[in-house]
Amino acid sequence: MRYAFLTDVHSRAGKLETALADVKRRGDAQIVSLGDVGDDPCVALLRQAGALAVFGNYEVSSWQRLVEANRDWVQSWPPLLAGETFLAVHAAPWWPEGLGPLTPIHEFAAWQQRSRHSWRALFPYLNEDDDFLWQALAELEKAGKGVLFHGHTHRQDAWDCAPDGRLRRVRARAFHVQSGHRYLIGAGSIGLPQDGAGSEYVLYDEQAQRVELVRLE
Repeated sequence: MRYAFLTDVHSRAGKLETALADVKRRGDAQIVSLGDVGDDPCVALLRQAGALAVFGNYEVSSWQRLVEANRDWVQSWPPLLAGETFLAVHAAPWWPEGLGPLTPIHEFAAWQQRSRHSWRALFPYLNEDDDFLWQALAELEKAGKGVLFHGHTHRQDAWDCAPDGRLRRVRARAFHVQSGHRYLIGAGSIGLPQDGAGSEYVLYDEQAQRVELVRLE
C-alpha cells in the first residue's frame, strides 16, 4: 500500500487540488489527511478523493461551520489512525479517554478546566518541545509501529531514533525506514508552510518502507 499524507490545508482549495493531482500523477496512493483542513470546498475535495482523515485543532474549534454532509463526515474522524507499520495524527499520538473528538468548544473548554489539560498538551508542537517529542517516540514504541506521521508544525522534517536511543535529524528528501528504528515525520503543510514556498506532503510506500518528502513549488 502507498499512502500520501496531506495536512494543514487551511482552506486553500486550489493548493489542495494541485497536491491531489500530483499524487495521482505519481501513481495510486491512499490519501490521508492529518487535520486542519478548513472550509467546505476543501473537505469536499478530500471526500471525493476517498481520503482517510484524523481531526486537528481546527476541526475541534470550527467543525460546526461546515454544511451538514461535511460536518457528519468530519465528526467521524478519529484522533489517530494506525496502519500496519505506522501511526498518523495531527499533532501527537494521544487523546484523553472521556473526551469526545469534536466536542462543542464551550464544553471542551469546561472539560479542560476540570481536567487541567491544556490545549497545548493536546496539540503540542513536536519540533518545539523535546519532552513531547520523546513522549511521541515512547507511544510509537508502545504501539509497535516504526513511523509516526504528523502535521500541526507546518514544517517538513524527519527524525530517526536508533535502537540505542540516539536521535538524529534525517536530511535526505527520500529514505528507507530501517528495522528497529522509530521515525517521526512532519508532513509540512499544503496551505501555509512555514519552511519555504509551495505546498508539502509525504509519500510512504509501506511495502518498500520508503518515505519521500515532496515539495510543490
